[in-house]
Amino acid sequence: MSAYQIKSIPASVKDIDSKSRMVTGYFSTFGSVDSDMDMIMPGAFSKSIQENGPESMRKRIVHLYQHDVNMPLAKPKVLKEDEMGLYFESEIVKTSYGEDVLKLYEAGVINEHSIGFSTVKAQPKGDYTEINEVRLFEGSTVTFGANENTPFTGFKSMTKEDALERVQKLTKAVRNGTFKDETFHLLEIQLRQLEQFMHDTLDQKAEPVSTSPSDEPDDVYEALDSFTTSLKLSNWRL
Repeated sequence: MSAYQIKSIPASVKDIDSKSRMVTGYFSTFGSVDSDMDMIMPGAFSKSIQENGPESMRKRIVHLYQHDVNMPLAKPKVLKEDEMGLYFESEIVKTSYGEDVLKLYEAGVINEHSIGFSTVKAQPKGDYTEINEVRLFEGSTVTFGANENTPFTGFKSMTKEDALERVQKLTKAVRNGTFKDETFHLLEIQLRQLEQFMHDTLDQKAEPVSTSPSDEPDDVYEALDSFTTSLKLSNWRL
């Protein structure tokens, strides 16, 4: 399973109702080859929706702004596959950034959506790869989503030392805190984003970074393993 991937589609807004704060549209579409030479197939989201969608017990799949776990917009009220793709209906939260997002939707400044996911099943088909099953973490409202190869923008200026510090902080939060399931899910999304960022950006052969205190893991990848273990010990199902 891949760590974390992003794929975006333009002009994916179907309707906006400012009174009810409802936005409807598509997080993803079927049947087209993207710039990664991937094609997401019908049925790819069905298991994730069944296990973590709006009608499941967990309701883990979240609607974020710009793939930023610090800016959740909603938990979709409707999330389903239809003949076009992954359809959603979300009631945008009443926060300052939620208000801004609604205004940007209405002004037509925002009309793109994106998904954050990991591939579970795929098969090569000549010049492209057919994606048959994904684990869906979130769908996002995005300003610019044309480049699917760009890592989460919040990590672009991050160094290896920054990444290590971030993972250690996440690990401490999980070990020392008692969170609701939705918070654990947001922490897991950050973990997956960091994994993918480091895979895409950082030198995996670099020398370990010294840290203090000495009992903290001194390598980014060791720290990621520690964070994953902490989540599992907290009874969070990865």
